[in-house]
Amino acid sequence: MPVQHLVAALVASLIVAGVERCRRQDAATAGDWLVVTVNDGDTVTAKAPDGANQRIRLVGIDAPEYDQPFGREARDALAATVGGRRISVESHGLDQHGRVLGRLRVEGVDVNTRLVSQGYAWVFNRVAPDPDLVAAESAARRERRGLWAADNPIEPSSWRARHPRQP
Repeated sequence: MPVQHLVAALVASLIVAGVERCRRQDAATAGDWLVVTVNDGDTVTAKAPDGANQRIRLVGIDAPEYDQPFGREARDALAATVGGRRISVESHGLDQHGRVLGRLRVEGVDVNTRLVSQGYAWVFNRVAPDPDLVAAESAARRERRGLWAADNPIEPSSWRARHPRQP
């Protein structure tokens, strides 16, 4: 019998965790959020409509890391666009770190696409990238906006592989 109780407790805890995860995802699509921190060029912390702070990773884009060339400019561009402002969030689920994957809008402007079109981020999703993001990146490259003004900008994934985080 103790094994059955252990299994039942494990199942119950998985159900509770799943319900909480769904609750956080559902909250991401409701109401206005207030950006309280711009963490880097593609992540913000915002106060949800329920009052809880939640990290949001901008879906479909990858901005340079803060210490990477053009990383500070990418963070500053996101801060100028959303810092301290009310945003709407279109949730695309949660990532492996529990962050909401979201498309942000400020006064109807798609922030993710804006950052890419200004040359502050790459298109991230290689499997089925958003066509609007792909078009925005192509135009930014062609017109050498932002990071595309550099001769050989380094994708954040390559930079992270060469510069692992120190514990």
